[in-house]
Amino acid sequence: MTFRRHDRSTGSEIAGFTIIELLVVIAIIAMLIGLLAPALSAARRQARAIQCRENLRQVGQALLMYSNSNDGWIFPASKDSVSGQVRADAMGYDLPPHERWPMKVFKVAGATLPPTYNTAAYDAEPYDPQTYPAEPYTPTILRCPADVDPFEAHSYVLNAHLADLRVKNGSGAIAGLNSSEVVMAGEKFSDERDYYVQTHDFPRVVEPFRHGIALKSNYLFLDGHVANAMGTAARDALDPWDVVKP
Repeated sequence: MTFRRHDRSTGSEIAGFTIIELLVVIAIIAMLIGLLAPALSAARRQARAIQCRENLRQVGQALLMYSNSNDGWIFPASKDSVSGQVRADAMGYDLPPHERWPMKVFKVAGATLPPTYNTAAYDAEPYDPQTYPAEPYTPTILRCPADVDPFEAHSYVLNAHLADLRVKNGSGAIAGLNSSEVVMAGEKFSDERDYYVQTHDFPRVVEPFRHGIALKSNYLFLDGHVANAMGTAARDALDPWDVVKP
């Protein structure tokens, strides 16, 4: 079959293209889309990974500012009222959203204070994001653009091992590792609520491939730099985030 069109100026019909030619063109377009789709998908993943790294850099800058005003502590921690020991996990989901560490470190635009929910009635279990939403009390830079719907509105977790060992800003070498090898924060699995990585948490909490096999996940290090792979020395430990004393 040949498609024809009418030329009004001459009153004659002009031959167009055959159905076979149309199918060939469609097939070529489909093939080009198939060739370009993986490249476009990879470009999107790369863009999200870059934005994620920028988020973590900003987190690092905010934590540095926090440490400068809080005796060198690199993120909010508190002392146990009974034992006097530093509790690194004291400001996670055990507290209502407006009392968690992001509110201690960041000025969250639009955060309602005091909150409209009943603080005294808060209980971590069962999970109730409708009554106690975390998003209004969490800065957007704590959400990776590749993490579509993370629990408690955050994609990144802090390394609680550092507070357990009383590591502060400017501590220098830690168990034979320098600050560029010690993880301070990184990406968590979307369906985990945790705000920290503690003993035995690493395989359950830390997402190793948020941005795919090639780009892996991003990590913020104690010296402030961000990379998508942990240093060799850190990876050799049983828990790569733990800074084990010699």
